[in-house]
Amino acid sequence: MAESKNNVVMKGTSGKFADMIVFRQWFGRTIMGKIPRKVQTESDVQRGIRSKFKLAAAYARVAIADPATKQLYSKMASPGQTAFNLALADYFTPPTVDNIDTDGYTGVVGSKIEIEANDDFMVKSVDVKIAKADGTLIEQGPAVADGLKWTYTATQANPVLSGTKITVTAKDLPANMTALDKILA
Repeated sequence: MAESKNNVVMKGTSGKFADMIVFRQWFGRTIMGKIPRKVQTESDVQRGIRSKFKLAAAYARVAIADPATKQLYSKMASPGQTAFNLALADYFTPPTVDNIDTDGYTGVVGSKIEIEANDDFMVKSVDVKIAKADGTLIEQGPAVADGLKWTYTATQANPVLSGTKITVTAKDLPANMTALDKILA
């Protein structure tokens, strides 16, 4: 895309010209480019992407309708980026659970599990589930944000650590979720 700078004739121009060029206004700048073409036939992959994009746009509209959420996105937006654009992009990127540190987990009430979880925008919550080797649930609950890490404090005793399965689930603002399991040796 080309940008028109300090052109008195083109300033504020928008629309199609000679079925070849389209002019748009973006943050007070005149941008020109090729006329977009519509695809007549769509593959299943394209339909899936289009459907996900519609869901992302719906999420972004709802997110910026809420003043508190809009302020969060606006604060993190780069120059030339709107809160809507950032919310749209956030929808497409799920959080990651990068590390589950069980060195502090001894099976005793009060022992701790530290989690590193990241997102392109913000990790909203991290939940921890601890189960015995046979799948019986010992406990589950939310971890607490502690700077860049999340900390879960055990509330139930677990006398047999071997085979214990710890599942950590991170959730971001658009409710994307990612889970990671760790089995203790």
